[in-house]
Amino acid sequence: MSIDQLNLHQLKELEAYIPELAGFPSRVLVDTYEDFIGVLYADIDKIIYQTQENPELCQEDSEDKLTLDIKKQLCCMGYDATHELKIGGHCDLVVKKNNFIWIGEAKKHSSYPYLWKGFQQLMTRYSTGDDNQKDGGILIYIFIKNAQSVMQKWKNYLSEKELTGYSSNSCPLRKLAFFSNHTHERSGLAFKIRHMPVILYFNPKDKK
Repeated sequence: MSIDQLNLHQLKELEAYIPELAGFPSRVLVDTYEDFIGVLYADIDKIIYQTQENPELCQEDSEDKLTLDIKKQLCCMGYDATHELKIGGHCDLVVKKNNFIWIGEAKKHSSYPYLWKGFQQLMTRYSTGDDNQKDGGILIYIFIKNAQSVMQKWKNYLSEKELTGYSSNSCPLRKLAFFSNHTHERSGLAFKIRHMPVILYFNPKDKK
């Protein structure tokens, strides 16, 4: 291990105590697909939390505008992130590191069949399901109240689709998110999707 690498490892241990590091050492030191996905999801959650702090500013935003804002923040963190990159079609969000690829589909929640359309795009159009892209994500922009109920109904909707190799499990990083696991149609390998709500409901009851 070089001196430079050693310093990065030491800095990684201090990330929780030095906000100015902004997760940089963890991103640089990623060398497995699993590490790449773990760090990426932690960073996406940070962006989601920040977005949710001002839902009043997002009420007129389109799916593309909301997703572009996430893409821009990922780029500022040092990721190779793109919007509308052509991989089997025009993907909403693609993040790369070396040969590792993560593809995200983004939908404004209007109905569960509409979310299902995004799920099918991710599973059957954009992703290969090979070793370098074993995971994907669905960003669900929720403008109605009770995001937990929306996510539970979406999970139930998926479970009724009789997908090959389907199972679901909770997300240890975020209670409102969940994972679904399936056999990828193209590769025949296991593929995992993280379903992530972005809570944008805004209906204050106070009077100014």
